[in-house]
Amino acid sequence: MKIAYCIRGDYEINSGGDVIQMVKTKNYLEKKYNLEIDIITDPSEITQDFAIVHVFNFSTYIISKQFIRKAVQLSIPVVSSPIYWDYSYASTKYFYYAFQFINQINESTIQFFRKMVIYLGYVLKKPSGVSYKFKKNARWMFDNSDFIAPNSQEEANLFLKWINREDYSNKIKVVFNATDILNETGADIEEDLFFKKYNIPRNYILQIGRIEFCKNQLNLIEALKDDVDIPIVFLGKIKDKLYYKKLKKRAEKRGNVYFVDAVPYSEVSSFFRFATIHVLLSLRESPGLVNIEALANNCPIVIADERFLPVETYFKNQPYIVNPINLTEVRETILKAYNERKITPFDFEKFSWDNVAKQTYSIYNEILKS
Repeated sequence: MKIAYCIRGDYEINSGGDVIQMVKTKNYLEKKYNLEIDIITDPSEITQDFAIVHVFNFSTYIISKQFIRKAVQLSIPVVSSPIYWDYSYASTKYFYYAFQFINQINESTIQFFRKMVIYLGYVLKKPSGVSYKFKKNARWMFDNSDFIAPNSQEEANLFLKWINREDYSNKIKVVFNATDILNETGADIEEDLFFKKYNIPRNYILQIGRIEFCKNQLNLIEALKDDVDIPIVFLGKIKDKLYYKKLKKRAEKRGNVYFVDAVPYSEVSSFFRFATIHVLLSLRESPGLVNIEALANNCPIVIADERFLPVETYFKNQPYIVNPINLTEVRETILKAYNERKITPFDFEKFSWDNVAKQTYSIYNEILKS
């Protein structure tokens, strides 16, 4: 069986959750089920040779819609992984940039900005993530897909409600996001060598992810601005230079904050293993692979509440879940996690790429048998 995996053209140079999900699913399906999968970035490359077209990421709707349209024209069944979550919180960044004097993201301010963003999304084409144009195209892509494969039931419910298709839940087939099963051999670099190489102190709080507004690094610094004895390490590329400029300024004022750019992938697990806790106060995740990777490396996690990621599916038994835009709550939860360092059991078999491949293959089989 030959399958087309369709994704944005810059996927090789601009990786993200959609790319990781696509590549990992492809690799495991080919290994376990002997499928032939081609990565397609140009709709003209879709031909009758393909039994199924699988489209990744609805937020890149301009190209994603073209993939689906071509498949429909050729009467090829379509599976779509929308990778959707509520964009309204993250889209408030434009107002925070307009008001540079605001140094933290709090509940009252972000809710006010969020209402404005949603209103503008209906009137204008921007911000794209909350625009009526995006909703209209997302609804079309849903209607023209045979099955939709969200990463959680929460994502499915949010998406169906947003596009006014709650009566069509029969098209939903949840496919989890995952991580590779943890490395039983331990850290990839010796502990003393690690701290010497990266020149960071021990007992640090870690956050892995791109430096951008959505990841909410600023609130981590602001919540711990008086706890300067606790080191904070940010590992990730700078995606938003304007946000980084403000973050860097606040980091320098606090002190004991360290920025690490790209590192060899083989050493990422060491950052988890030597960290005290991993904190991700993100305003939008589905579900945030770094959270699962942290747990796989026995690193306790502090995560945002159910408004910002699918807590019920992935993390309902984790002890440190917090409102990421309440600084008092953030500080209390982080300090509690930092001192307790609790980890509750996590089902790595359920959220493994082997199981993702199994779930995905089941969808393909259902299509071909119908």
